[in-house]
Amino acid sequence: MPDRRTMTPVEFDAACRELVRRHPTLSEVSGQRSEARNAAVGGGKSSKHLYGLAKDFVADPPDYRGKTSTCITLGLWFVTHDTGSGNHLHVQGAAPGELPGWWLEKYWHE
Repeated sequence: MPDRRTMTPVEFDAACRELVRRHPTLSEVSGQRSEARNAAVGGGKSSKHLYGLAKDFVADPPDYRGKTSTCITLGLWFVTHDTGSGNHLHVQGAAPGELPGWWLEKYWHE
């Protein structure tokens, strides 16, 4: 199992590209969000979408078996859930909760 650590933006992008390469039925439906958009869709204050470190995908057909094991292999945190936008696969490059201070200092420039 890969090291589950907070990814850099480049590592997260590469992991997501590899996820879609391995599972071409996935389509990205949400990536980085503004605070207003995140609030409008019910995202939390520590949502990784705010930092470009989370993406939501839908599959055609909507079957996520196998895709979640690929997420683990790639070191991504994930959850499949059905929100107001429908059933989707949410992936992120960091554990739930606040991002580490070192990550914010190095990669986040408001």
